[in-house]
Amino acid sequence: MSAKKQSRCGAPWTIKELKSLGKVPDSTLARRSGRTIKEVVAERERRRIRLVTPRREWTAREIKLLGSGFDAELARRLRRPVHHVRNQRVALHIPSFRPLRARKWTRAEEKLLGTAEDKVIAARLGRTHAAVLQHRKILGIPPRPRIYAHAWTEPELALFGKLPDAEIARRTGRSRLAVGQHRAKLGIPAVPDPRSLSRPYTAAEDRLLGTMSDAALARRLDRTMFAIQARRIAFGIPIFNAQRRGWSAEQIALLGKLPDEEMARRLNRTLTAVKVRRSKLHRAKPDPRHRRWTPAEDRLLGKLPDDVVARQTGHPIGSVSVRRRQFKLSNPAARSYWTPAEDLRLGTRSDQEIAGELKRPVSGVKYRRKKLKIAAWKSPPPAPG
Repeated sequence: MSAKKQSRCGAPWTIKELKSLGKVPDSTLARRSGRTIKEVVAERERRRIRLVTPRREWTAREIKLLGSGFDAELARRLRRPVHHVRNQRVALHIPSFRPLRARKWTRAEEKLLGTAEDKVIAARLGRTHAAVLQHRKILGIPPRPRIYAHAWTEPELALFGKLPDAEIARRTGRSRLAVGQHRAKLGIPAVPDPRSLSRPYTAAEDRLLGTMSDAALARRLDRTMFAIQARRIAFGIPIFNAQRRGWSAEQIALLGKLPDEEMARRLNRTLTAVKVRRSKLHRAKPDPRHRRWTPAEDRLLGKLPDDVVARQTGHPIGSVSVRRRQFKLSNPAARSYWTPAEDLRLGTRSDQEIAGELKRPVSGVKYRRKKLKIAAWKSPPPAPG
């Protein structure tokens, strides 16, 4: 009879055991290492190691359900991935629950494949580009090679800058877009077409872009609003905003000194505009609860108690205390240490009376008496009458 394996619960993990985490079942690793299953699971989850489980085989009951519903619904019910359900159904040649009504290809449609680019054929037949590409590959039809425009000749290049783009396109047999793109690539300005309704922009008209709304400028220049908008965007000019006004030197000087709400009300601006402008200037937000210390207020620190300085200056007592410590000054109201004479008076009378005589708080007297383990004073019983 084999001896019982010694328990190693709580023992340090070896490198061999750590390499086995997640690769073998937790129960098997627990039995081999002499640990509990809970300990193995806790260590694996602490190290964020996923347990690799073997692929679950399909049962006869699960196979009967294939095709009886949507793949996503069956995957939820069987607790399997959707692509596993779909692949198993396709492998067994089981039709889907609601087959797609794909349009069959006719002989005339198949003859068009390869005569032009796939996207052109797809537009003609009303099919998707992927469907045309897939069916052409199934029939073994090679794709139509893309026809690139022939190179520009010297006589054609000599026409740039002398004739409008439309006339060059008519003479060379190219599209007007191709002519315009190649002319812009060469840096040659366009020649205005007298037959075209469009007219070139003047320097004075370009200076008006962004100074008023696109609709108003279109009415003023007798152009379309879309033409004005395209011209403004081409120059990178932002859209006109009637509320956008410049900031004067006096207005900028007030930023950070008054609250943002007060500035927005005085200047008739939005609160967001005031906040954005103040942030760009890197100025702190003014807070009425925190005022700057004046030299006269600083001279009071260390001469009067903090609570008195707070009442006279209007600063919070916490701000007074912080400001005093910055100057390394002591609080006159603070009592530093107890003297032996004061300690001898503890317990001789009530704490309230001693606190009044020593001008200390009652809580301070009580804390000092308890620290020295002095019993509280008890009034003597009245004498018998």
